[in-house]
Amino acid sequence: MRYLIAETNWTMMTLAADLAANGTLMTRTDRPEDIEHFMRHGEADLLVLAADQVGPRGMSLATLRRISTEMPIALVSDRPQPEHIAHWLEAGADCVLDATRPPEEAVVTLQAVARRCLGLSVPQILYGPLKVDLLTRKAHLSGCPLKLSPKLYELLEYLTLRPGQLVTRAELLSHIYGLENEPDARVFDVYICNLRACLQASSGAVDIETVRGSGFRFTAADVAAAVAA
Repeated sequence: MRYLIAETNWTMMTLAADLAANGTLMTRTDRPEDIEHFMRHGEADLLVLAADQVGPRGMSLATLRRISTEMPIALVSDRPQPEHIAHWLEAGADCVLDATRPPEEAVVTLQAVARRCLGLSVPQILYGPLKVDLLTRKAHLSGCPLKLSPKLYELLEYLTLRPGQLVTRAELLSHIYGLENEPDARVFDVYICNLRACLQASSGAVDIETVRGSGFRFTAADVAAAVAA
């Protein structure tokens, strides 16, 4: 998953460093005024802001909600008071993190908020013999670990979080490369070929379809059964 994070103070910079160490993809900016642009034109699963950036003198949570009704918003504050937490949640935030808590807690909490917005209650994606662990950022097929580069893992995670959904090359570029140093979109044809080779041992239980001229679609036998029902 990819987070959009505003590094407007030392606390936010430290949090971004902790997330990067965990392998989380991030779109980072130290300019709060750019947040709305990134929300409109980038692929992100979660917005993370310092609480002091919202309110009468900062960004409006209501405006951010209008820009993206689906992207969850997490606010970070030092020892937030209960009345402040209640106000922010009522105004549109999805969670409020206490910056004084251990960084491991923040990493797990943010991931939980992001994945639940995508319909996943636990940090594992399971389709037949395929298991993708969002916490360890590893994938297994029939119990055997798949040897995936970081880019291949991100591609597999993105597709399996959206089973049966057509995913365009533009969406993959925005999510995996974050609008920075983007390669030619045809690089994903090579990535998909390599990923299919990794999944070949499933004997068709899981696969990735190429929709010519459009993009790719992750398929699994249990997804097909659910759609048929």
